[in-house]
Amino acid sequence: EHVSTTVDATVYLATSDENSALSGTATASSVEQDLDQFQPQYVNDGDVSTRWSSGYSDEEWVQVELPAAEHIGKVVLRWEAAYGRDYDIQVSDDGQQWQTVATVRGGDGGVDRLRVDTTGRYFRMQGVDRATQWGYSLYELELYPVVS
Repeated sequence: EHVSTTVDATVYLATSDENSALSGTATASSVEQDLDQFQPQYVNDGDVSTRWSSGYSDEEWVQVELPAAEHIGKVVLRWEAAYGRDYDIQVSDDGQQWQTVATVRGGDGGVDRLRVDTTGRYFRMQGVDRATQWGYSLYELELYPVVS
């Protein structure tokens, strides 16, 4: 008698421990009340005591431009209390044409670790729906490259 079994499995690409976002340049759609302490450069400074915070609307975004395109396997977002309930992670080669590579709906804040398999130079958190009346507030947006 022949018996066969099908197993669904998710295989993740191995990623480096080196956060590529640290070498990038961050920009954003807005900054909360244009305050210096919430500027986008704080989203990729490696310091979880600093943060970027957006204006108080749902469609805000923050992005990191890497020095060159990289194959990224993991994106980590470290949220402050004003987190994104719904948001997309988007990638671009030119900062103009964007492709969604991860979608979060019903997020609960804290630390989000998202597995992706994509290559690009620009990586963006595109807000869809805020969890609070405030803007989006991220301590860090981290990008981890695939290792071969």
